[in-house]
Amino acid sequence: MHSTTPVTPLSLADVVDLKETGDGRYLATAVDRSSGPRVFGGQLVAQALAAAGRTVPDGRVPHSLHGHFLDAADPEEPTEYTVDVVRDGRAQAVRYVRGRQGSSEVFALTASFAAAAPSGPVLEHQVPTSPVPDFDAVESVAETLARADARLGEWFSTRITPKPVEVRFVDRPARDYVLQGDEAPRRQQVLIRIRDRLGDDPIQQACGLAYFSDMFLLSTAVYPHRAIIGDRSLLVASLDHAVWFHGPVQADEWLLYVMESDWAGAGRGLCRGRLFDAAGRLVATVAQEGLVKPVSR
Repeated sequence: MHSTTPVTPLSLADVVDLKETGDGRYLATAVDRSSGPRVFGGQLVAQALAAAGRTVPDGRVPHSLHGHFLDAADPEEPTEYTVDVVRDGRAQAVRYVRGRQGSSEVFALTASFAAAAPSGPVLEHQVPTSPVPDFDAVESVAETLARADARLGEWFSTRITPKPVEVRFVDRPARDYVLQGDEAPRRQQVLIRIRDRLGDDPIQQACGLAYFSDMFLLSTAVYPHRAIIGDRSLLVASLDHAVWFHGPVQADEWLLYVMESDWAGAGRGLCRGRLFDAAGRLVATVAQEGLVKPVSR
């Protein structure tokens, strides 16, 4: 019988527990063994954002981030983040963050922070509200996995359960379609939240969303080709990642993550995601391009 070694779950506090070492440098030592030989990309994004947030004036919250995955990061090694001040203006504070392991630069992030509540009138609109009107009606992940291919449950317990998140699948998981030889949908919808309460710090909440914004997204580019991430015949790696925050977020409350892939070609795939709260408000938009390339034999 197939068995897996239990992996100790992380909390988000573990992930973004950074030690200040001086001169705008912060050291992260969190170990996530659920991600295989490389650090989970969302961990790098959340840690870099947390480091940037340590340096901004009080009352500023992130409104956008753009990250680039430069080299594979070893989950057993600490990552040092160096924060450079790009701008401290009246409306915007911008930081550039470099993540390094030894002599290798593994991640680069630009993050922009703005006042939490801009003064004066504002123009407002958004795409239609959440396509799932009742989050409470979505079944538990245990109910979903009970009906799915057993390999999906093994993957979930190894790769997802140890992370500091809770997940529910709104629809049949796209991975299950592929495992059972069916044509997978071009859209994924999951409910997701940070498992532990994060408190009132808006930067901590934004770090939580940044962390799980990298979950499931790139797989949307391979499911239409009846492939899954982890298949040895496919080379898959995130190249860059962007998040736009549209207002206050509660990453420790259920958010609906709607993901689609608009394009794949030239060995890459482009994916986008939208995150809605239970009231139907669009709280963040995500985009990512990744390497999605069949391996030549």
